Amino acid sequence: MCYILTGNFSRIIKLPFFPRTISLIEVSILAFVVIFFVYELTLLKKNKDLFRKVSLNDLDSVEVLLSLMLLSILVNYIIYKFNILPLLYYLRFFSLVYFAFIIYLFFNLQKSISKIEWFYTQIGLLLCIIGWIIYFIEPDTERLNKFFEQQGIYLNLDPHKFRLIGNIFDPNFFGNILVMFISITMISFLRQSLQDKKSLIQKVILLVFFNVTLLKTISRSSILGLFLVVFFNTALIGSWSFAKKKIEIFKKLILVDSILLFTTLLDKDFYKIFERIKSIPVDNSAQARVQSWSSAKHYIGMSPVKLLIGDGYGFLNIKYGLQFIGFDSSFLNLILYCGLVGTAFFLVWLFKKIYKVYKNIRYDELDTKLHFVNLFSLLLTYFVISWFNNLLFYQFWLVLFLPYYYFVIDYERKG
Repeated sequence: MCYILTGNFSRIIKLPFFPRTISLIEVSILAFVVIFFVYELTLLKKNKDLFRKVSLNDLDSVEVLLSLMLLSILVNYIIYKFNILPLLYYLRFFSLVYFAFIIYLFFNLQKSISKIEWFYTQIGLLLCIIGWIIYFIEPDTERLNKFFEQQGIYLNLDPHKFRLIGNIFDPNFFGNILVMFISITMISFLRQSLQDKKSLIQKVILLVFFNVTLLKTISRSSILGLFLVVFFNTALIGSWSFAKKKIEIFKKLILVDSILLFTTLLDKDFYKIFERIKSIPVDNSAQARVQSWSSAKHYIGMSPVKLLIGDGYGFLNIKYGLQFIGFDSSFLNLILYCGLVGTAFFLVWLFKKIYKVYKNIRYDELDTKLHFVNLFSLLLTYFVISWFNNLLFYQFWLVLFLPYYYFVIDYERKG
């Protein structure tokens, strides 16, 4: 929780032997995961039958992705000389995935819908409040940069004026995290009885607060994310409730959509998005993404072999002298890291897992179905956004999204 709530403030402390992109808290998480991993190995040593019972089908899609990335690194270590950076980036990614699972277990979120909703409500509120405090203290990241530089700290923040950047200092990533809070609150609202006026008012206030905070980021990708997740949820839940004559669900769906629509239309920051859309041809941020896409496609197309099996996670900067390990697109990065074969393998495994969950919950209670639909809508939304945003590999998104993913995937296990 400390990691989530401190955000990029933890990067203020420069660590010896580690790149600037890896913070003190991430190193602490890695140490914690190592200790926990050793503890797990002692349990396996006492009960070796546990390991024998594990089959390939038991692997989660996230574990499949981690395996593909590790394989790509090992192959590169055989071809090229050993370098510590790819291993450090992989260990960070691995530890954050593992840490998210520990959060899921620690808060005892297994199949408890009220607990999962409570968790995301509390975290969402805290992140929004921290974001607003930063906004009121200093709404200009250029001045924030200069302030830290005077203390000998170089964060190299992107220039953003009068945009809510949150504790991660980036309006786009912060806004896309808020999309998740809004969608889960939306589902919580649909589960709420219309007779319970007090809880309904609380949910309405939460929805409005999250939405206004998102709009203050003035982020094009966040607004697109909000539109997509609401559209997918409305289309899937609306068509189902209409077909099954679940009139109360349909009424609440119209009500929650109306709340989000009117909140958006009444907020003047929403209209600034259109100015930013019109400025895409001359906008530095948009041009940087176009350039990033072109560069990524250039490296992908260098040879048919690289297109098929990839270049290896964390090896791009070593091989090509880049200043970073990836581009502004999670899917282009995934193709670069693991190739078309690895990317297709991961996606097939993921949707196979989701289909297994669907088969097990289609006759379950309504609450479970609603959260399943929401996870599916979120995945589709983030897959669209991640073509021009490196969200899927983003550490704060990972730690926040994965507990929800584990929560829904848990319903794959019958009983």
